[in-house]
Amino acid sequence: MAAIWHRRSGTWLRPLLLIALALAVTAAIVVYLRQASPPRRIALATGQEGGMYDTYGREYGRQLERLGLKVDIVRTNGSIDNLRRVLARTADVAFVQSGTYPMVDDGAGVLRGIAALYLEPLWIFYRGETHLDGVASLTGRAISVGPSGSGTEAVARALLERQGDDGWGARAINAPSPEARRLLVAGRLDAAFFVTSYRDAGIQELLRRADVKLMSFRHAEAYTQNFPALRSIRISEGLFDLGHNIPPEDMTLLAPAALLVCREDLHPRVIEMLLNVARTVHGPGDLLNPPRRFPTLEGVDIPLHETAESYLTSGESFLSRTLPYWAFRWVFLIPLLAVWFPAFRMLPELYQMRGSRVVNRCYGRLHDAEVALLKAECREDLEAGIAAGEALGREVATLGLRLPDHRRRDIYQWRHHLSLVLDDARERLRRMPGPSADPHGR
Repeated sequence: MAAIWHRRSGTWLRPLLLIALALAVTAAIVVYLRQASPPRRIALATGQEGGMYDTYGREYGRQLERLGLKVDIVRTNGSIDNLRRVLARTADVAFVQSGTYPMVDDGAGVLRGIAALYLEPLWIFYRGETHLDGVASLTGRAISVGPSGSGTEAVARALLERQGDDGWGARAINAPSPEARRLLVAGRLDAAFFVTSYRDAGIQELLRRADVKLMSFRHAEAYTQNFPALRSIRISEGLFDLGHNIPPEDMTLLAPAALLVCREDLHPRVIEMLLNVARTVHGPGDLLNPPRRFPTLEGVDIPLHETAESYLTSGESFLSRTLPYWAFRWVFLIPLLAVWFPAFRMLPELYQMRGSRVVNRCYGRLHDAEVALLKAECREDLEAGIAAGEALGREVATLGLRLPDHRRRDIYQWRHHLSLVLDDARERLRRMPGPSADPHGR
């Protein structure tokens, strides 16, 4: 039996070992793909509650969740705070203001820009009868420069410091937008800086007040030359409300761009989904942003993420167009099914092949035994051949117990053929001259 087992094991075990190796390699690939699959949820850093970053963040969250990606909204003080949170991995994606990236320490170079989404003007509202047309005229006044860590504070301090007046800072406070509006309306502030969309309800409220004025920049071109992150935009008289003529005259404002940023290791599929939503939300444009201009690479002053650059220059990838987001989370099953399903289908065939080869080996040994018996010319050789045939029969009978039922029938048939060979040999032995007793003493 050991001889039969040894001869057959090298044949049917080899394909089985190959299948096992393929399954092991596939399992390793599956584990890798599972770890690299897109996340179920992301954290999106927005801004102050009720602000436009927060408003847009909630809209992004609603649309992304319909596509299968859950979004946790993280409210913050603004752009610089958002950049720091992305660096610290407490947020995956963030809205930030152009021009604020140099103000954080990205020594490892892990921050990446996804797209510019829209222009958000710098609004400077002030009180008093005196007409103000530049940041220099705010020197010595009580002003709000936005929350600490916000993009508003960053641009306000940059503009004020460029005036070369070291004494302004003593009267500047870091107030959230609602608080700054309240203090300005109450007369406890002379001016307040805001960087936000014109859609912001607080901005529209201040535009309609008779005791508060909006500053128009007389030297807008000079500011944009000195501050590359800023753009000059013109607001026509009556643009926001023709009936009430708001604003009451043509205005020139400065505007940074609102950006979407992430870390370099954010999953490419998440970036494509974010850009799909960005096109839906910002693509139609508004009173200050032309239609189909955003999202865009123009104005992104943070190193670009390669997936975003590819999307905005060449379009969405084939897989993203073809598969829904949830399917990307299960794409790791493809190699698993591609290998395991055929492998499991082959196992019964291999098992059947094993039984066939066992029976074939047995018939091969039966043939060898029959040849040896036919060549035996003396009683001693014939008796030895009969004993060897009987031992082979016992060996194969034991082996047959390990085979499936349908192959066991072949073993019974083999044993019948063995009996025919042995009966023929015993008859020859009986007719040979010499002792009449057969090898069993009968």
